[in-house]
Amino acid sequence: MMAGFRYFVVLADMRTGSNLLETQLNALSGVACHAELFNPQFIGQPGVFDLAGVTLADRMRDPFALLAAVQPGGALSDGVLAGFRLFHDHDPRMRAHVLADPACAKIVLTRNPLESHVSLKIAEATDQWKM
Repeated sequence: MMAGFRYFVVLADMRTGSNLLETQLNALSGVACHAELFNPQFIGQPGVFDLAGVTLADRMRDPFALLAAVQPGGALSDGVLAGFRLFHDHDPRMRAHVLADPACAKIVLTRNPLESHVSLKIAEATDQWKM
């Protein structure tokens, strides 16, 4: 684990390449990225409503229990540097927390807005959201 960081967050948005980055991070030994843990519709992946003993309703009441799961000793850490992706429309309590937390490594992922828009339109037209 990297000295000084207990977990990481990928600050991104739709169509910025966050799925690709997550795949690459998960290919690294000693790193685990757990997708969109704080998406308002699900936990991690579409259709998942319970993870590490935390339900969606639990997380909505108190997101910090799920955050503890990615930190050392947590159910999702498994001895690796663990983290998640966080988008602009995810839990604002978590965004404020990770931005202020010096123990959280921040990865900021951006993309040209026009390219993101074109990518979104292609995904909508083809129903292919992940490559």
